[in-house]
Amino acid sequence: MKHFKIFLIFSFFSLTVNIFFVILNLTKYTSYPTPKLSQAIDMKDLKRWVALIALGIVCSLFVFSSISCQYDYASPLPGTLEIHLKTISNKIPFSPLNNFVLKVSQVQALRSSLTSGVVIYADPRAKSRTTSIYNTLDFRARDSSLVIGQSPVPPGDYIDVELVVTPGDKVNLNGYQIIPVVAPPGFDPLLVFPKRFSVSELSTTVITLTIDLDCSLVPGATAYYFRPCYFISSIQ
Repeated sequence: MKHFKIFLIFSFFSLTVNIFFVILNLTKYTSYPTPKLSQAIDMKDLKRWVALIALGIVCSLFVFSSISCQYDYASPLPGTLEIHLKTISNKIPFSPLNNFVLKVSQVQALRSSLTSGVVIYADPRAKSRTTSIYNTLDFRARDSSLVIGQSPVPPGDYIDVELVVTPGDKVNLNGYQIIPVVAPPGFDPLLVFPKRFSVSELSTTVITLTIDLDCSLVPGATAYYFRPCYFISSIQ
């Protein structure tokens, strides 16, 4: 990525020099008196110059947009933060016939030196974070292999991972039994997983967030009440 940025900067500099000489030539020609103007300007050259200027402008915009779409932070180079979701569930078995989802609309990590979080996208190619739905009774959640976020982030120290989640409105059991899920009044969708960790340059840090369904889904007379129990179970 560092070499790519150097190439872009060099290309932009070359285009700027070319545009400067084109404008200089145009100025030289247009400095002739009006009667000589038609003799001085070759229309083919003029069209070529205009095309070069337009190409230079387009390429310059591409260079700036490419740099801005890359990693937004200055050197050193970024590391990668990968977030996994793990579920503990002894009362409700993991099965393709069982289902309880969490809708995750935001994942971010808070740097120790800043008050704002670094957004973790669903995958490294994503340009924005959209709401994703994850089945907490998926076998991948049991095995800690359900990835809910993966993004390049600035290296350094972090103090927590934060999720904005909305619980699904029901638990499906055995493929046919449906039990409603009710969030308590004033439910805060922001789940903060406090734990210090660090990300190193050009390396991947994997953090596993654990949701304990045994205490998160409190059985009532006719429904489950969602009171999330959660923690960071692993940092690698």
